[in-house]
Amino acid sequence: MGPQVKAQTTALIPDSATSTKLLPNRPATYYVEQGVKYFRTMQSSVPNRVRPNYGAKVIRWEWHPWLLLTGYTRHNLINTDILLKLYKTDYDTIDCRYFDREPFCRCHVMFNYSGKRFPIYEEFTFNPTGEITFIEAWSDYPGYIPMDKKDYWAQGPGVKRISTRVPGLGNATGLINPKAPWMKNAANKDKDLADLLYRIQHPIVAYMHELKTQKNEIAKVMYNGKSEQYPYWP
Repeated sequence: MGPQVKAQTTALIPDSATSTKLLPNRPATYYVEQGVKYFRTMQSSVPNRVRPNYGAKVIRWEWHPWLLLTGYTRHNLINTDILLKLYKTDYDTIDCRYFDREPFCRCHVMFNYSGKRFPIYEEFTFNPTGEITFIEAWSDYPGYIPMDKKDYWAQGPGVKRISTRVPGLGNATGLINPKAPWMKNAANKDKDLADLLYRIQHPIVAYMHELKTQKNEIAKVMYNGKSEQYPYWP
């Protein structure tokens, strides 16, 4: 994908717009650098001052066996990124690419938590000012990833991601409004959006429930170094 920069008028975009309405307006390298910087912020050897350009209401959603809503708002993500540094974190692989449709940055990475390795596929959605507004992650194995096994960068039809369905991510600021009628109406028709809103409104209860129920499941997606699918395909 080339580093195209496209002009787009956001004044007429409604507050309820989804990210599919947005066009990239920065060089391709910018989006890739922001994705890489996100991972570096959790790396124990990287200073705390290094951080990506988060939006005010940025959301991090990590599909099972991870804990679904694991971050909401810029302040929360910065703090949780710093906390992860206390548990020796590194990366064996970081491969981030630019795409001219949201999510503009998509990455395959191998997390290394003190020797425990986890392959992850992660996507980053941006607003018109270049801020990250939504981070979505999956374990990079068959049965967990949102795309067909032949679609390494999730470009084909039928990709199951929530980021492109969240009202508000496509407006001029990329700010969601959990209390807006258009958000509630969308949630009434989409169980994943309804779940997201519930977790935004009840973050501690929901997080503790996931921590209890998914603890043993997370161990199943740790990479043991054998020739299993994928890490790393194709």
